[in-house]
Amino acid sequence: MKFLAFQPSGQRAAKRRAAYRAGGRYQRGVVAVEAAYVLPVIIAAVMMLMELANIGLTINRSSDALARTLSELRTMDTNHLSAGDMESELRARMARASQGYLGTDNIAVIDVERFSTVDVTEGPQAVTPSTAVQAWRITVDVSKDFITPPPRLLSIGNSAFRYRYERVLGEPPP
Repeated sequence: MKFLAFQPSGQRAAKRRAAYRAGGRYQRGVVAVEAAYVLPVIIAAVMMLMELANIGLTINRSSDALARTLSELRTMDTNHLSAGDMESELRARMARASQGYLGTDNIAVIDVERFSTVDVTEGPQAVTPSTAVQAWRITVDVSKDFITPPPRLLSIGNSAFRYRYERVLGEPPP
């Protein structure tokens, strides 16, 4: 045997020589290479799950805030409010009812349409004051920014998630 400048010794060197003889190649570092391929995929999947949770939370909180706001407005006399006043009232009350999760800037668009009478009778009968009901058709768009970079990297339009609610506020006659 020739003399080498560096001769490995000990159990580690014996394992290396045995692994080299058995497979023809040394297998050290394979796990690191496989992890380098798998970890970015796992991290991206976790970020997308976080985005789905954020979307679900946004839908849940904004739906609850709108329901609370409309139940408060049902107890109020809204006959004297204009569409602009109703919009500002809805925006402020929804932001308050969301318990800090939605700001007034997250409530992107509020469209309020007022109906002075809603005919709730069947057939061609005339609308009388006893059957006339004032109603509001309310459309609310909620916009919330994404919290992780993958939606921006995938070019999903702007960097915000949008959801639309359409409700009617009005009481039927007794």
